[in-house]
Amino acid sequence: MVLLFLMSLRIAWVITGGGSHLRELTDEMLRLKRTYNLKITLFLTKWGYEVARLFGVLPKLKVIATGKYYEEFLIEDDGVYYIGRINLGRYRTMIIAPATSNTVAKMVYGIADSIASTVFAQAQKSNVPVIVMPTDIPGEDGFMETEIPCSINRDVCMEYNCNICIPMNKCPVKAIELVDGYPRINYKRCIGCEICSHSCPYNAVTCWEKVKLHPRKLDVENINRLSKMENVIVVSKPQEIISILKDIINNQGKQEI
Repeated sequence: MVLLFLMSLRIAWVITGGGSHLRELTDEMLRLKRTYNLKITLFLTKWGYEVARLFGVLPKLKVIATGKYYEEFLIEDDGVYYIGRINLGRYRTMIIAPATSNTVAKMVYGIADSIASTVFAQAQKSNVPVIVMPTDIPGEDGFMETEIPCSINRDVCMEYNCNICIPMNKCPVKAIELVDGYPRINYKRCIGCEICSHSCPYNAVTCWEKVKLHPRKLDVENINRLSKMENVIVVSKPQEIISILKDIINNQGKQEI
């Protein structure tokens, strides 16, 4: 009976346009799917899709959501959200992670004009529990941590004056281009494959550099408001999401025995 339940456990996972912990979240999502045989429907905002491309996680996301029943890969521009499933309580829980400050503000003030804020509103109306991991939630030191996509330090390029990345032409999507005589990554093309980083002999290319930012007071206030909403759990780390999901799985499994 437990196995039958695990085969049918359905999760709605929403990705917005924030890179904070996105790669870690994707790895954990994939591991959970394989370990517990979850069915995960992915909902991506327009910028969620673009950031997922930049951070190189699209291939893994498409393994998680293959397009099968309750494993759809839904993007904002598609216009198909499967709202009825949420209204009927077909998902055990909804996860919005990472959730940008823009999305958090819309959820708090009842604005439903994106795939993320729309499915959240429907989850609220349908009594579906929602786990949210905001990108702008401060840590113990008062700062938030995020990651930067692959970038080129032009000072290093100018020092060695090599321009080797252009003739080497190893980028599979031709995202490296010359601007004013030195290379730059075209983020409209970049897929976060890291080949440029591994190929540069002078370490001029870095990927996923961690930076700390000071969250705005307004955004922190919105997160506090969100945490007080009914059926909403606000978390700060991917590990907290994993822990909650494991509790859901284990508790439901005990009920099925």
